[in-house]
Amino acid sequence: MAFTVLMAMAVLMSAQAQDLDKILDQHFKAAGQKNLQKINTIKATGTIESMGMELPFSMQAKRPGMVRTEVEVQGAKIVNVYDGENAWTINPLTGSSMAVDLTGTEAEGLKEQSDLDGPLWNYKEKGSEISLDGTANVNGMECDVLKLQKKNGQTDYYFIDREEHLIRKLRTSRTMNGTPMEIEAYMTDYRDVDGYKMPFNTEQRAGGQTFMTLEMDKVEANVDLDDSLFSKPSGN
Repeated sequence: MAFTVLMAMAVLMSAQAQDLDKILDQHFKAAGQKNLQKINTIKATGTIESMGMELPFSMQAKRPGMVRTEVEVQGAKIVNVYDGENAWTINPLTGSSMAVDLTGTEAEGLKEQSDLDGPLWNYKEKGSEISLDGTANVNGMECDVLKLQKKNGQTDYYFIDREEHLIRKLRTSRTMNGTPMEIEAYMTDYRDVDGYKMPFNTEQRAGGQTFMTLEMDKVEANVDLDDSLFSKPSGN
């Protein structure tokens, strides 16, 4: 009896692995992951809507593993950077224009942003594990739910629709103002960028309420980005 149960479990796990591989393969093909491999830099501009304000936003990323974001708030420019090894920020709203090192979840978040390929690609090499976690409906679309357990202990859930095989929702946990919160990001308005499909609209919700919407207006691939953009200013 025990042998029969073990055999049944082995068959089930094998079937789930095949389903998972199929879902990931369909997603990577639909999104154009092969074309993304040919993109070495990305430059994007847009607007963040939050708390009734419209804030100009820009993002510049470069392989391998560098990213710089800038947000204008009340005439001040907040800069967040991951240079491939370390994260730092300049936030004049704190009363200082000096660059300050970032650690913890903020640094981890920037490091993840710097990965142009995304957390699902080569997840095993990144020390992560993925499993199927059922299905769900997202804005009228039936989605497969993938549970991603990262090396750092964080668990994220990706909702991939069964028709176009694109990510429609990401559920994760983040610490905001010292308080752990469950964040949901809804991705829409996918557009082609050099053969890769990117969401130009991302709505973030906490507790079911929208607290931020990022709307891209322009995304360019393979533009010249000097490494100095990601270097911490001297004297800091």
